[in-house]
Amino acid sequence: MILESFLVLGVIGIILVFFYKQAVQEFRILQTESIEKATALLYERCPIVVFPAPKPSQLWTRSDLQQRPSIQQYTINELPVSTLLERESVQLRPEQGEVLAKHIGIPVWINQTLLPQIRQASWWTQILWSRTEVTIGAQGLRQTYGYCTALFVTEGVASVSLLNESSDSYLPSSWLGKRVTKLTRDEAPLLHQIQYIDVILRPGSMLLLPPHWKVCWETQKDSKPVLTVWTEFHHPVSHFVRAASFRRLR
Repeated sequence: MILESFLVLGVIGIILVFFYKQAVQEFRILQTESIEKATALLYERCPIVVFPAPKPSQLWTRSDLQQRPSIQQYTINELPVSTLLERESVQLRPEQGEVLAKHIGIPVWINQTLLPQIRQASWWTQILWSRTEVTIGAQGLRQTYGYCTALFVTEGVASVSLLNESSDSYLPSSWLGKRVTKLTRDEAPLLHQIQYIDVILRPGSMLLLPPHWKVCWETQKDSKPVLTVWTEFHHPVSHFVRAASFRRLR
């Protein structure tokens, strides 16, 4: 019985590694009008725009926070959230964004609404779990590691830049946290070779991203700093790769 259990786990592990390593090198975006239909497209390994998409009601918006003094007064790097909300770009560490998301209550909504849908993508995706963080304003480049990563806006408008692995060799060696629109020739001598596509996200729309893509975003002009939610849906392989990559990049 024990041997059979290890054999099953080994087979599942091989399947996870096989699917995780697959990546699409072309710029192709799929679009659908429901999260249920989107989960059926995840196997294509392309970014998916979902509109209309489920969204948390009255969570992680400025009007929501006005009614929650404890969150407004919560300090990050010695500054209250109320002050950070007015900044054009706040580069929180992933663990800081994750703790703030928990205070707000976003992970509960994710686990009740999105996670059950993502788990229906395949027979083995029942093992997935979520990791969620919130962000404020423009954000520099970050990597997708999860089986699937959801990015959506709760307030404001974001212009999201998506890069696949074809541009990796042209990026600065220290690309983490860099904003594509702010890169210079000093940082990236072959800047013109960096290819990316932009997607506009508003409340009510969502991006579902496969692993191995790099993502950054700006607040669209004439809008207050955008408030966003970044949720990774992990299996053991993607969780291990993310942890190892963060140790290396830092």
